[in-house]
Amino acid sequence: MEENPFLNADIDPQTVTGEPIIEEQQTANETAIPMWRWIKFAMVGFALMVFYIYNSHHANKAIRRKEELTKELKELHSERISLESQITNASKQSELSKRLEGSGLKEITTPPIKLVKPNEQD
Repeated sequence: MEENPFLNADIDPQTVTGEPIIEEQQTANETAIPMWRWIKFAMVGFALMVFYIYNSHHANKAIRRKEELTKELKELHSERISLESQITNASKQSELSKRLEGSGLKEITTPPIKLVKPNEQD
């Protein structure tokens, strides 16, 4: 059985194949960008894509939250206005007299009397 010459690390590739290694191939391999640089480049690109996608989702979530809060603010504003109008209407003299009819209190028809302090000079 013949031993595989490629498994032996001590053997020169030129002696195994019998063909000389071409200088152009060596320079091309030396000037080529190493594989780890491509891997780093791909990892940075992937990280940027993930960041871009996350940022987009985060921005959309913030916009939806802002719209919900704006809608809630408008509802609360309209509720405040309606409550103010109800309070204003309920505090009118005619409304108060209607509510107090059953309790026995009556509306004063005579104007209040002004008390005057007598002058000491007289």
